[in-house]
Amino acid sequence: MKTAVVLAGHGSHISPETAGVVWAQVDALRRLHAADEVTAAFWKEQPSFHTVFDSLAASDITVVPLFTAQGYFTQTVIPAEMGLTGAVTERNGRTIRYTRTLSEHPYLGQMVRQRVEDALRRLNCRPEQTAVAIVGHSTRRNPESRKATEAQAEAIRQTGLAAEVAAVYLDDTPAVAEVYNLTHAPTLIVVPYFLASGSHTTIDVPRELGLDSHRINEPTVINGRRVYYTPPVGVEAELQTAILELVAEAQADTIRNRLQPPPTSQWDCFPLAALDEVRRMMTHLPFTFGQLRITASDVRHADDDQPNETITTPDALRTRVRENPFRPLATSADLPRGWRVITNGDPYRVLAVVETVYPGVLGSHVSASGSLEALLCRQTGRYRDLRWLHESAYEQVMAQVCGGCVRQPVWAGASDGIRCPEPCDYWLSAALKQVKSDQP
Repeated sequence: MKTAVVLAGHGSHISPETAGVVWAQVDALRRLHAADEVTAAFWKEQPSFHTVFDSLAASDITVVPLFTAQGYFTQTVIPAEMGLTGAVTERNGRTIRYTRTLSEHPYLGQMVRQRVEDALRRLNCRPEQTAVAIVGHSTRRNPESRKATEAQAEAIRQTGLAAEVAAVYLDDTPAVAEVYNLTHAPTLIVVPYFLASGSHTTIDVPRELGLDSHRINEPTVINGRRVYYTPPVGVEAELQTAILELVAEAQADTIRNRLQPPPTSQWDCFPLAALDEVRRMMTHLPFTFGQLRITASDVRHADDDQPNETITTPDALRTRVRENPFRPLATSADLPRGWRVITNGDPYRVLAVVETVYPGVLGSHVSASGSLEALLCRQTGRYRDLRWLHESAYEQVMAQVCGGCVRQPVWAGASDGIRCPEPCDYWLSAALKQVKSDQP
């Protein structure tokens, strides 16, 4: 029986760090051989929550939601997109296990306390002169979303580390800026209850606090008070231990409740469902897939005859093609050049390289099916407004997004090329902007 672990995160169209912290954990779990297949899935990036299973050959899949709270995404979005019915879902011969969130594991509480204690030492201030604010995201769509942040604030309150403790929110009340009215101590320590140093923690929350965007982790005087903004809570090595413990807990009724022998390569433990398709394509070398050229010896950019950099690890390749500048749509037709990965004709290595550059695309290409209508029927949030997308706006978004992508939208009638099963979040976000711009 093959097993798989899927780390489900939010992703971002703005910052590489939001999904980056998830991919870093995927790399770590692959090195540990935590399952036969390990990958990620996202709301904002690829592969999507809905299509990630297409890439997996495993019959026993464990999904770990990397969110700091049990709320809208963990209780509504992920179950709807992945077709989950509870902690264990049996579907099409597969067992899909859905773990608890990180907020239900001691790790995050320990990290919040560590952030406060580290700040107290750095600032050399006494608890009676200190206020602490825990900043959560939350959402008005689900009242459960705020409870994890409130619980962390209460836990800090009980420690006596600060005279005042408040919970404030990016998308709920009280708002982040209200912290200056809710607390009055001369020193204010603000802990962003987020996993990654993404756009929320580096742009949105600092802006609400009135911090200099270039000096957000330095003590700042605001309205006569010393304000210190800590790093987020999910960037420590201990996050890996928490993930492994959640996986082990979900798999408690199976014999596979322990790590396997370490793999022989960092390119092991990738999704396997499309391996036969790769073998088939490799009977006609060289061939192109998107903007990749696969030869008998390596994988490189299709238009690059003399790449000057040989990349040897998946994380280095992901950084090379995803960042500087950040490419939120992995399949956009602007893949960086100048690199290659030696494969020596090994189909598995080719699969792993393609999966790193175009995560989830091979699996969706093989099993592509879906529609805009089916996607909207799953939606309970903001994308429901796309039902009011006018035909002219639809065509504009198709040209803007799909016209610059290496995949072809089979959901819109395309039949050739790399098949795309349904609109991606990048498409949906662009379409939603069109709907809003058409409103009076």
